[in-house]
Amino acid sequence: MEEYISVKTLSERIGYKVQSIYNMIHKGTFVLNKHYLKPTPKKILFKWSAVKQWLEGDTPKTVESNVSKINHTSYQDSDKSKSTNENSPQSNINI
Repeated sequence: MEEYISVKTLSERIGYKVQSIYNMIHKGTFVLNKHYLKPTPKKILFKWSAVKQWLEGDTPKTVESNVSKINHTSYQDSDKSKSTNENSPQSNINI
């Protein structure tokens, strides 16, 4: 039977701070329905077997993180190619 653990228990087992685990969820390191479940909006349960696989490096990078990197790179490239437009609105705020 699959073992599901809380964020606090995961923190204790792998030695990461609770906030670091939440940050990893936000960044997409841990993937919903792969590494963790949300039975209620405020409850997160991790699949211990999936986390162990991640710790051992057996899982490839998530598609979401690869797409994010691609989008970020293309956004930076498009910014470099933009030229300044003299007709663009100027701020009237003085600091």
